[in-house]
Amino acid sequence: MPAPLQPTAKRDRKVAAEIASYEKSAGAAHGAGSLPLRTLIRIENLLNGSSVVSAETGCGKSTILLSRIATRHKVFCLDDRDRNDASSVAYFMNCPATRLETIETVFGPTQSTLPSYERHAPYDLVLIDGPHGFPFPELEYYYFYPHVKAGGLLVVDDVNIPTIGRLADFISEDRMFETVEFIGATAVFRRTDAPVFDPMGDGWWLQDYNRRRADFAREIFLRDGKRRAPINFEGRY
Repeated sequence: MPAPLQPTAKRDRKVAAEIASYEKSAGAAHGAGSLPLRTLIRIENLLNGSSVVSAETGCGKSTILLSRIATRHKVFCLDDRDRNDASSVAYFMNCPATRLETIETVFGPTQSTLPSYERHAPYDLVLIDGPHGFPFPELEYYYFYPHVKAGGLLVVDDVNIPTIGRLADFISEDRMFETVEFIGATAVFRRTDAPVFDPMGDGWWLQDYNRRRADFAREIFLRDGKRRAPINFEGRY
């Protein structure tokens, strides 16, 4: 598997300057906020291979960049064009740097569009940045994780929010992913070659996050020297 910090050749050296110019003319951020351009460029540098298939929840500046570096990019987001200048969809659609022909847009709440979507591909990059309330990022993770290819990136934004940070904590200890780095409040993970955790099963006792914290069945302890204190709510309420 590729080294986790091995950069690949730039796919489009002009896109960063074009997005920066667009930001100055259209405003630094749309209504839903915006990933810093430096974060997006760093993520692009961490991608492996030259032909990229990607997907994201939410949209905006990231959509502009991914439309330029991916051969196919799927966007799952709300259609907010009725918000005019605050619209995230209009922000990427109106940008001259966006390659709309590479984008498949699936409008609607991801809570309903992802469970019904059937045309997933093996993804080189998945960005989770849709609705932030619990348990919606977890729901997005559930529908995407079986489709991230070995060596591909899973990016989780806004891990400064406690529930999203807990999701990132879980992923960072899961055998399917290795932590690449944290870029501000954005966590980047790379898919390992570990088998896909059965999305239709249970197997909680097989997950390292649980095995490092469970305190009631010694046979499931993970003996790797990284045991964590068990989660305990006694006395909190």
